[in-house]
Amino acid sequence: MISIRISDQDYRKIKSRCGERGATNVSQFVRAATVSALDLPEALSSPAFISLQLAGVRRRLDRLDEQVIALAERMDTA
Repeated sequence: MISIRISDQDYRKIKSRCGERGATNVSQFVRAATVSALDLPEALSSPAFISLQLAGVRRRLDRLDEQVIALAERMDTA
């Protein structure tokens, strides 16, 4: 177990990035970020880390899809 102190502002930034990166909570995000920071090839290829990366890509693709649909709708009404 690791305990650290961060500012409220940093916590809000981390929390907002959780969804973008596929983490379901701050703890999961920080754990993956810490492993990534170690730059260990075996850690970066771990199923848990890959799963977080894929979830993040899925969320970004979903947002992109929503934006394309909204843009297409605007073009249809113009």
